[in-house]
Amino acid sequence: MKSSRSDVVAKRAAAWRRLVACGLVIVGWQSFTDKARAEEAVAQDSTEKFVTGRLGVGAIVDSRYSGGAGYGAFPVPLASIEIAGGVAYVDYWQAGLYVLSNEKKNLGLAIVATPRLGFGQHDGPLLEGITTRRSSLEMGLSVDYGFSETAGVSVGYLHDVVSASDGSVVRLLGYKHVDFSERFGVDAFVGVERLNARLANYYYGIGNNESTATRARYQPGSATDVTAGLHFNYDLGRKSTLLFGYEVTRLGNELANSPIVERRFSNLFYFGYGWRL
Repeated sequence: MKSSRSDVVAKRAAAWRRLVACGLVIVGWQSFTDKARAEEAVAQDSTEKFVTGRLGVGAIVDSRYSGGAGYGAFPVPLASIEIAGGVAYVDYWQAGLYVLSNEKKNLGLAIVATPRLGFGQHDGPLLEGITTRRSSLEMGLSVDYGFSETAGVSVGYLHDVVSASDGSVVRLLGYKHVDFSERFGVDAFVGVERLNARLANYYYGIGNNESTATRARYQPGSATDVTAGLHFNYDLGRKSTLLFGYEVTRLGNELANSPIVERRFSNLFYFGYGWRL
């Protein structure tokens, strides 16, 4: 009798163990499939987005003019985004639209646009009596080549399209993206600009009507400057992010020798809050 009861108990225990094992298998499989569906949904969501990247607003602290010692602060939109899978982009101070590209998407020809800020006689002590230099919008073509998904070079030719200086610039740019963690990343770049005589003379020259006993007429002619910068992002969560960065520009000798230039190096800082798209 005892033996039969113990056999029944053993059979029931074995049945419960099989039931629990089956339950665990089902739960594990369900968890695995749910995770796979979630990853697939995220992948589909990222590929189907029309706009990706980071977009925000912030404050910028910049030299009042290129070569000036004083600083000014003002609000500014901050954007590092790609549109339609990389057909177009906005990368802080430059926007571009690709019109040609190869099959690998690592070589392309883009129409690009970037602003150049003007200044007036109230922006520095050496500017008293000069005529206002208008801000301009420079547009042109850029050939971009990517060594990898995170690094590349760009060569562009841009012309002032609002007839402020009627000048042009040739620009060589190298860039690299580094992710320090899932939340923290940086875009680093170094660029060299060759300003033609019209552009350099307009923003750094002194005309006959602006010369004084202490400020001689000056025409730098074609000239070169170098700019380097770091654009950081720190993601606070799935959607929000902090955007901050620093850029420095070094004027070449022709520009630094201008009577209105107070110092060779100009600095730019910005900090803002944004959203991951």
